[in-house]
Amino acid sequence: MPSIDYDVIIAGGGPAGLITSRRVAEDGHNVAVLEEHPEIGRPDHCAGLISTSGLRSLKLRPPKDVVQNHVSAARIFAPSGQSILIERGKREAFVLDRSRFDSWLAEKAADAGAEILTKNKVLDVDCAKQKPCTVTLKTGEGREIKRSQVVVDAEGSRCQLSRLVGLPTVPRRNKYPAYQFEMSGVDIADDVVEMYYGRHVAPGFFAWIIPLGDGRARVGLAAKDLAKMRLEASIRQHPVMSKRLEHAYIERGFGGIVLVGTPIKRTVSGRFLVVGDAAGMVKPTTGGGVIMGGAAARIAGRVVSRTLLDGRQIEEGLRLYESNWRALLMRELRAMHLAQRMISSLSDQGLNILIRDAENFDLVDIVRKEGDMDMQRKVIFRLLANPYTILAGLRAIRYFNPLL
Repeated sequence: MPSIDYDVIIAGGGPAGLITSRRVAEDGHNVAVLEEHPEIGRPDHCAGLISTSGLRSLKLRPPKDVVQNHVSAARIFAPSGQSILIERGKREAFVLDRSRFDSWLAEKAADAGAEILTKNKVLDVDCAKQKPCTVTLKTGEGREIKRSQVVVDAEGSRCQLSRLVGLPTVPRRNKYPAYQFEMSGVDIADDVVEMYYGRHVAPGFFAWIIPLGDGRARVGLAAKDLAKMRLEASIRQHPVMSKRLEHAYIERGFGGIVLVGTPIKRTVSGRFLVVGDAAGMVKPTTGGGVIMGGAAARIAGRVVSRTLLDGRQIEEGLRLYESNWRALLMRELRAMHLAQRMISSLSDQGLNILIRDAENFDLVDIVRKEGDMDMQRKVIFRLLANPYTILAGLRAIRYFNPLL
């Protein structure tokens, strides 16, 4: 049998990969995280809005230099300009410096014993049954071959490695382009996130302003197409956004991908498993993947570690990952996907009615009392069971357009 270089190789140095690596390394296993870029966390491509409750569930307490701001409310704008404010009287989320956050996660993983290797791009994976996995790398010095008992795919939304081992991949139709600017001189409250809906603003998703404090903000948009062009048009022409940004100037811009579907159908193949964005473990309503992917990563780390410690057949042991993460997350993700599809299928007039009636029928109070940034299933079904929601929906559904 060929020699083993590592117990576990993890492809990708984002939050899902780093959380997995830390959990496995804590039990004394030999773990390598392979990151293709020269530095963990760069380039960043995330809005950085992470719920405080979600971080607690992952047992993560980011240091002060990672936290740029605290947010306690969200204001949601209809195409008409009417808005609703959702606030619960407490800090709901951190705005994180994602580059520093990822670097901090890497430090924690390294402290636990994981080896973090940058400038290492995974080109190929072969995980034949009942044999160690073979990983082909491109490094600064050429190509190398590494072997491990298990490979964890945390590469993000490209899904190249999943395809190589025959697993499903995130469909292209579920990948929306996103773009955002960091701007100064923004006229916005320091503790309120703003979200802008509308077919002509961001078809299929929304635009956002996330305050960083002291008049700085991340201003972004995701949509079915033309994200940067739509964002620039909204900055110039949107009746509310343009006023917020009238005296603002751009510090930098960066793009990314937002996922809006449900996870792939299978995330385990022999000694290979998938976590995070690569598996589509993202909230369809907001595109946030750190908490959902992190929850699955903790399960992956636990299952991989126990399988190696117990000495059981690896292929059999890793199957628990699939059932465990689905039991925790799938009902939540399906409910959010339903809500996202319903909202994105409404015309602008339908969205105007929905937001107006949400305010008039006190539906916002349900969200204020029972809402959760990450586990949204409870409040979604609580709303759907409310007779006023049904009435608002019947009014809005007249403007349903399945082609939007």
